Amino acid sequence: MFLSYSIVNPLTVIQIPRRLPMRGEVLVDIGDTVESPHVVAQAVEPGDFRIVNVARELNLSLKKVKSALKVKRGDAVSVGDVLAARGGWGGQVCRAPIDGTVVGSGRGKLLIESHPNMIRLGALVPGKVVEKWSEEGVLIETVGAQIQAAWGNGREAYGTLRMVVKAPKMPIRVKHIDAASQGAILVGGSRIDENALEQAIEMRVRGIIVGSVAPSLLEKFRQVDFPIIATEGIGSVPMSKAVFKLLRSLKGREAAISGLLNLRWEAARPFIIVPMPAQEAAPVDPETPLEVGSRVRALRMPYMGRSGVVAELPAAPIQLETGVRLPGAMVDFGREEIAFIPFMNLERLL
Repeated sequence: MFLSYSIVNPLTVIQIPRRLPMRGEVLVDIGDTVESPHVVAQAVEPGDFRIVNVARELNLSLKKVKSALKVKRGDAVSVGDVLAARGGWGGQVCRAPIDGTVVGSGRGKLLIESHPNMIRLGALVPGKVVEKWSEEGVLIETVGAQIQAAWGNGREAYGTLRMVVKAPKMPIRVKHIDAASQGAILVGGSRIDENALEQAIEMRVRGIIVGSVAPSLLEKFRQVDFPIIATEGIGSVPMSKAVFKLLRSLKGREAAISGLLNLRWEAARPFIIVPMPAQEAAPVDPETPLEVGSRVRALRMPYMGRSGVVAELPAAPIQLETGVRLPGAMVDFGREEIAFIPFMNLERLL
């Protein structure tokens, strides 16, 4: 049993790399604003080749294959088309195994090349292009909630979050998936069983988020055409309370989910991102300091974009590494990470 942990940030600046699996053409520039379905890059994947041994399939000598052929070099064929035949009515036939073009023949065989495949890479999340990699892809920046999960089935989607259970320990059952689930990303608790998965496929859901996935169903999960995300890992554990609480607070919002584990350039971690409009924020006035418990966001590195809670308000200015003494606050960013941030580098989240 493999278990990990999810990383949760209710509001932060997020950068999402979008790269093609091969070299291609980038269609946007730095500074461009994109939406989820916006195609940011594209590439042409060359066709595959398939050798059809006509002589063996029809049990013909090499000399007789030519007279049995029904296609010639340059002909386009579809799956099931007759490539060659022997005998009269009810005789044997050799059919095309793929869509493509006949590009060669000889020694009793045909060579078929499948049609090239155009790969179109979507932005996945709404945001702004902040970096561009020639012939590879872009880096998109957005603001919102981010959850890094433990396992995914390699698919991606963008849709509306729909809570279907009331507690993080509750599994998704067939009864939870109805017509209202069509096109939605379902959020469950502990897991989803095979019957519920079949119901989700029938209802054409956009995606599924659960706490964990059963090892016995991994292959089944990988075969479906929508993303399945496990926030905690492989096994049988409930979704963490922090993740469930955040997702419940975001129900009805649009979210991007990615179940990618391995990318061409590096290992990846599945994620859930809920883009949010920039919240109204007020600059912090040193003369009217915050209160302990106020939510704030850092405006400068190394914590730029990260939100947290004021844990302490030092009575006197604090000396920074530069030697300057400034008034500020001790901010708790979670996971036992507390840092001093000057008031001038903070904004108050309302």
